[in-house]
Amino acid sequence: MDQNLSAEEKKKNLINKITGILLDEMLKKKVDQELGQEIATYILNQSKNVKDDKSLDDFLRQLAEKYSIFKLYFVNSSLENQIKKTDEEKISSIKDQLSKLANFKSQ
Repeated sequence: MDQNLSAEEKKKNLINKITGILLDEMLKKKVDQELGQEIATYILNQSKNVKDDKSLDDFLRQLAEKYSIFKLYFVNSSLENQIKKTDEEKISSIKDQLSKLANFKSQ
């Protein structure tokens, strides 16, 4: 998830994405109307507890565990977050190395 977005914006983006997944699955007839209503109710009720990044991740994980149509999105989201974290760590390490090099050359 983008670090610059507020928790509320991240929550809104996630709800839009998972609602889109649900609608697509219903249009493809992979989810019937009754299950669709159950999932929509679950999303509305559980999303009220989302206040920060951790609760957002927990919500998505629980949703994927309960309803298999969200598993692929959860896995992709988790991988994307891990890649961003790894990239941030690499960038930080490079900055530290450049800083040390700059300090060494200025001595």
